[in-house]
Amino acid sequence: MKRFVQFIAGAICPECKSKDTIALNPADDEIYCVKCDFVEKRPEIKDSNNNSEIKVINIDDFRKNRDKN
Repeated sequence: MKRFVQFIAGAICPECKSKDTIALNPADDEIYCVKCDFVEKRPEIKDSNNNSEIKVINIDDFRKNRDKN
């Protein structure tokens, strides 16, 4: 059975500096270079929902506070 290799287009290996040699192993989320022995865990995607909370203000309250100053 052939193993499917997914390459990361344009990626440059930090070890050997070769371009387009970084591949992704979907089984264990490792990225590796097919030219040298570089192996690294795939970076985790951080959940940005916590920081994207929308703050709602009442425009009348805003105007009252603005006019006080």
